[in-house]
Amino acid sequence: MGKVGVIIKAATGVVAATATLASLLKDNPQLTKGFSATVEKLKSATNSDNPKLRFDARIQAIETCADAVAENFPHLTEPEQWRRRAAALRMRGELAWSANSGKDRKKAMNGINEEVASVLHDVNARLTELTTPNSEQSVIDPST
Repeated sequence: MGKVGVIIKAATGVVAATATLASLLKDNPQLTKGFSATVEKLKSATNSDNPKLRFDARIQAIETCADAVAENFPHLTEPEQWRRRAAALRMRGELAWSANSGKDRKKAMNGINEEVASVLHDVNARLTELTTPNSEQSVIDPST
């Protein structure tokens, strides 16, 4: 896969999550302001040639979504789970980045990046559920 393909693949989960989150937050001006600033940082990082910056941007996207969902839906448990997964992935990414170089680093980071993409996919799916008109039941009673 070429460099452009890697950047597009990496950015897809971030863009999908942030787009869904933007629609979720459109009625909350305080969160929207902070979220907009974060989205701008994420955009610049996902367009970067530096794989470390792209990795950090994806982790930041997960944390930003968790914060926003926790603020808007305080009864949901997913945001804490997303934060724990993001923290674990951040630690593993830092270790893989600093303990390896060259091909070994790239291989280690590719595996972790796939996990981050999976978490972003899960976050985006949940955000989509929360923003659909029929999501009232799942928001009110998440145990069903």
